[in-house]
Amino acid sequence: MKNFLATLKWRTIIGLILVYASMWFNWPWIWGIIALFWVIPDLITGTTFFMEPISKYENPFLYWIIVITWLSMSVYFLALFFYPDLQLY
Repeated sequence: MKNFLATLKWRTIIGLILVYASMWFNWPWIWGIIALFWVIPDLITGTTFFMEPISKYENPFLYWIIVITWLSMSVYFLALFFYPDLQLY
């Protein structure tokens, strides 16, 4: 049992629960939280993943475009929580 708990991926489980809640309750702001969970480790490690791993050192332009996209998406979806009139779709 201890080995099972040690290998359990809590971030992934919480992320899946957030995705389900977002779809069920129509809460777009949850995608802002998920995008933050994507971008913070990317900034720390210098590697992001979008269809394939992208390193800040090997492909800096593409890396920063992806990171800025995640950050922009996060800000937009979190802003919808406070300003619902911003909804563009």
